[in-house]
Amino acid sequence: MLEQILIRRIITGLALFLAASAAAAAAEPDQSHACATVAEASARLACYDKAFPPSSGATMLADMEARRQQAVEDFGLNRQQRVERLPEQLRETEPDRIQGTIKGVLVRATGERVVTLESGQVWLLTEVTSRGRLKTGDQVTLREAALGSYMLVTSTGVALRAKRLR
Repeated sequence: MLEQILIRRIITGLALFLAASAAAAAAEPDQSHACATVAEASARLACYDKAFPPSSGATMLADMEARRQQAVEDFGLNRQQRVERLPEQLRETEPDRIQGTIKGVLVRATGERVVTLESGQVWLLTEVTSRGRLKTGDQVTLREAALGSYMLVTSTGVALRAKRLR
């Protein structure tokens, strides 16, 4: 008895589903968009893009995917090789050195110095040495060094190994 009730409900549900599907299929051609009549694929896509422009979220996802793809293509290249692959007008946006003014210097208990620049960048001097005295207001240059490391060069020309913290 219970099985018969269950079978009737399944058949009724299936019949309702088929009727709704048939109604939707019958209504579909009347609700077609004008772009559907464009024969050429690229022109039809352009028509739909104009009628329904992509949302900013879709643009952001496309940008993220493009950056991810570029990272995959650049994997294993050093900075110089990546810069050489850039178009000429973008190469100058990748500086090999920056200059800044010291906003503050903190000495850790280990003797390492933490240098904060006015730009907000924070650098750790990884060499514990008395060379290269630094004080607030000093001008310094940070440049790339060998094997992806960086050097902080004081105004007197002393070069100290540095690592960016922030």
